[in-house]
Amino acid sequence: MDRSIPPRLVNHLAMQFMNPNLLEEDRRRHLATALEQLMQTCPADLEQEKATLVLTMLLAKKVADHTPSLLRDVFRTTVNFINQNLLTYVRNLARNMD
Repeated sequence: MDRSIPPRLVNHLAMQFMNPNLLEEDRRRHLATALEQLMQTCPADLEQEKATLVLTMLLAKKVADHTPSLLRDVFRTTVNFINQNLLTYVRNLARNMD
């Protein structure tokens, strides 16, 4: 999955995150748009929530690696995105680890 993330997508997302006038909601929307593009490359048999979670974290890592000064913003936006869209899935994962 890591290799399915094109550098141009990472660069584009990093450029959007560098806009100081961007609201948190706009950052989440840009992240969601990038994830929608990536989800189209995922195998059909892969659970959607799992793929979204993995791609969200991989994309955040790649953007932070690409532009380290964005680490704080990327982390905050990623956590907010996961809390807003995948919280139930993450809680179920944690429950199943017991």
